[in-house]
Amino acid sequence: MMIATALPTGEECPTGLAPIRVALAGNPNVGKTTLFNSLTGLHQHVGNWPGKTVERAEGSCRCQDRSLAVVDLPGTYSLTSHTAEEVIARDYILRERPDVVVVVLDAANLERNCYLLAQVLELTDRVVVALNMLDLARSRGYDISPERMAKALGVPVVPLVASRGEGREELLAAVLGVACGSIQTHPSPINYLQAKPTLRELEHLLAGRRLQGYPASWVALKLLEGDAEVSRLVEAEVRPGLAEQIRDLLAQHEHEPAVLADARYAWIAGVLAAAMARPARSVVTLTDRLDHLFTHRYLGLPLLFAIFLGMFAATFRLAAPLTGLIDYGMAALASWTAAHLHWAPAWLSGLISAGLIPGVGGVLAFAPIILLFFVFLGALEESGYSARAAFVVDRLMHALGLHGKAFLPLLLGYGCNVPGIMAARILENRRDRLLCILVNSLIPCPARVAVAAFLVGAFFPVALQPVIMGGLYLLSLLMVLAAGFALRKLALPGEQSPLMMELPLYRLPSLRNLGLLTWWRLVAFLRKAGTVIVAASVLIWALSTFPTGHGPEGTWLAGLGRVLAPVAGLIGLDWRMAVALVTGFVGKEMSLAALGVLYHADGQALATALQHQITPLVALVFVVVQLLYVPCLATVAVIRSETGSWKWTAVAVAYPLLLAGGLGALIYWGGRALGLG
Repeated sequence: MMIATALPTGEECPTGLAPIRVALAGNPNVGKTTLFNSLTGLHQHVGNWPGKTVERAEGSCRCQDRSLAVVDLPGTYSLTSHTAEEVIARDYILRERPDVVVVVLDAANLERNCYLLAQVLELTDRVVVALNMLDLARSRGYDISPERMAKALGVPVVPLVASRGEGREELLAAVLGVACGSIQTHPSPINYLQAKPTLRELEHLLAGRRLQGYPASWVALKLLEGDAEVSRLVEAEVRPGLAEQIRDLLAQHEHEPAVLADARYAWIAGVLAAAMARPARSVVTLTDRLDHLFTHRYLGLPLLFAIFLGMFAATFRLAAPLTGLIDYGMAALASWTAAHLHWAPAWLSGLISAGLIPGVGGVLAFAPIILLFFVFLGALEESGYSARAAFVVDRLMHALGLHGKAFLPLLLGYGCNVPGIMAARILENRRDRLLCILVNSLIPCPARVAVAAFLVGAFFPVALQPVIMGGLYLLSLLMVLAAGFALRKLALPGEQSPLMMELPLYRLPSLRNLGLLTWWRLVAFLRKAGTVIVAASVLIWALSTFPTGHGPEGTWLAGLGRVLAPVAGLIGLDWRMAVALVTGFVGKEMSLAALGVLYHADGQALATALQHQITPLVALVFVVVQLLYVPCLATVAVIRSETGSWKWTAVAVAYPLLLAGGLGALIYWGGRALGLG
């Protein structure tokens, strides 16, 4: 079987038919998403798989006169049901039956990549292999022949450099050839010689049973492999007596999973022996030299913090002028709208100029931060450094019940919880993603710190201010660790996921891939989170405006503050401070604005007014509570979007509120007992 370079013309593939459905499969970090973006460009959309929080990307492209519908399956190392991604990938191939499955391989890591290829070929013979990053493999001294590999596999093999678009047309030609039948595939079988008797017996027991469309031969293979999902399916679909027979048979052959793995690796060794010549001696590459620095026992961690703090600083420094411009523009638009709606009822003018426009502005103000964040994050992922960062901090993250990949989302939370929560997508395990999202809302963003700094500056001596601010950061870190431990034990039980990942070769990021990835993630944020933010902003406007407009103390929001006053009083806060905390839900900096309105002062005048109304102990309680209590509106919207669950969103709002209230009460009454109140 030679590489397909052109689609033979003929009657097998007439025009005007339904799109050819193509699935892209592959391990993480093999360039699959880069290939997807190269094929589909802007003709794609991103959502979630039905009932899952795993991202689903679909797109379309054309080749000759045919349309192709391309689905980017989640990156997986195998098709065994260890993760949601693996179940999604195999169920799509088995149940949706795409016309062609393109398996993307990293040419420099063929032995590991081919394990997934072996499992895909057990599901379908309509396969094309995309041999990506062949240039990097050759730079490491590997001599790989796509022609010989195609002959050994029995399916087309197309060499690619997806980041530069090289091999794209040849790949599409091979896909069309396989889909239309002009290229025949005859995959070389895997010899499960030692396991064949057991497999035949399992197939015999399963013959004629309802298995939700799965082939009995494949189900037998997965049962013998110890696949938990397939085992549950069989238990549910067959009668109890037969299920007992199957369990007894599997118990007699408990070592067969290793036999199956050995057979697959023997098949892989045969393919690679025919297709690849390894270098006579090891080649010291740029990746080796950089890894000696970036994963160094002592230098790795300082370099990591320097890189991420630099990314951090660049994100907010570059975003600040754009955010300020958006804020200025939306404020000007609100003023212009209010001036030109003088003929309209006051409520309508207020709804548009003080409700809708600020709500939309609040969404757009996040856009520059999200945009730059995903550009930098994508560059780190594409370059291969993110994997090194996870490796370096893995041991530290175990204290939280997470592995090293969770470091990036948590670190970004110190700049803004919104991108920090969105970055939890890099965690493969759903439990880990949820835990990372839930604890991220306790991390103090700059807006919370700004409120804290104002009150600390107003109530405490200059010499104590750095100590108190440092203590607040330490307190938040301790609360993150405590909350992570409690959530892992109570709400998200299960074994801690090990760090299982590869260290890919370093490479220059693809600007096209970065642009498309950033664009779709920004669109997803604006579409999903934006609707919630705007709606809640209008609600807060209504609460702070109605019923009569007799000043801020005559609104529903002030009434809500008075309702909350008995509860707030338990930690020493009056109704005005309760209102400030409620308005802080829209944006943490709104707490100071609300205090300014309610105390009829701002700036230093507000500091003076507060000094006459509350004690330093109450000020400290307010600072601690607002530092830890409910996440802001934008963060809540993103939590709902990323988890796909109102239940987990409610948990993310409720537990920090209880934690902040409990800690506030402890500080207040402890301080009173010590005579500090």
